[in-house]
Amino acid sequence: MLTKEFSRLLGSLDGLSLSQLRRVISRVAELDERREVQDLTDRRIDVLGVCPHCSHHEFARWGRTGAGEQRYHCAGCGKTFTSLTGTPFLRVHDKSKLLENAACMEDFLSVRKAAKRLGVHKNTAFRYRHLMMPLLGKHQPDDLPGVAEADEAFFRRSYKGQKSGMPRKAHKRGTPAGKRAISHEQVAVLTALSRGSRSTFITVLPSVPNAANVGAALGPLLRTDTVLCTDSANAYKTVAKALGVVLRQIPRGSHKLGPYHIQNVNALHKRIKERLRPFCGVATKNLPAYLAWFRFFDRKLNSANPRRFLLDAIGVPSTNTD
Repeated sequence: MLTKEFSRLLGSLDGLSLSQLRRVISRVAELDERREVQDLTDRRIDVLGVCPHCSHHEFARWGRTGAGEQRYHCAGCGKTFTSLTGTPFLRVHDKSKLLENAACMEDFLSVRKAAKRLGVHKNTAFRYRHLMMPLLGKHQPDDLPGVAEADEAFFRRSYKGQKSGMPRKAHKRGTPAGKRAISHEQVAVLTALSRGSRSTFITVLPSVPNAANVGAALGPLLRTDTVLCTDSANAYKTVAKALGVVLRQIPRGSHKLGPYHIQNVNALHKRIKERLRPFCGVATKNLPAYLAWFRFFDRKLNSANPRRFLLDAIGVPSTNTD
């Protein structure tokens, strides 16, 4: 817009009624959010640096789509693409809501509360959520140096949303398990962290915890000089012996063994269950995605924000989000 036209636009605001001003403010906020999302998603092209169709390095800007997104033209294959080509977000109609949806996920809102905040149907809010779910293995730590605390958390096995092929009769949500502690009615989630670090390892075990699956999960992470600190479960004795690491187990009924304890990993379990409580039970098939969602905001603590979350969802590494 030319400077004179812009000045004329600003001058015309004085003649608007209160209701008209509110409509202008609403429209400006909508456009601002849309432009911010476009600026964020355009970073993916800078990171890729190639055509998503043929991986050719030479491409140029090629106008805009009907929704106002920047279009690019590849000099190699001749195809056009946008910053979201090759991602699940390409077919999302109102991409301006993606950033606000990321803010809803930062607050761990339920689907209905997120839908109300976004002004969309609950099914749309549910789709937005699952499009943005990170992968559990994407940001896992490479190792657990120093004193590593490990323990399992248990979640009731849930078939929420499943309409057929149930291995048992449906029951009311919140029905307690028929057996206490470890059983096939519970899903075991192995968690581990290095003392003094916010970076946590979280994985869903394929069956009840045993030396084989616990060792397979922790093996690549434990150094030979790592001190593994756990509860009194026998499986960890076999794991520590096989991996050649020092093991310190907290006796049953005690909270610590000298300087050793597992209070940090127990606090992690508490944070996980508090964050997932608003969802009134997570379907077991979706549990890894929900744990990854929790882990993203928990591991970054104060540095995590909706902008980083959206960029991560479209494949822009955290180092490129500043």
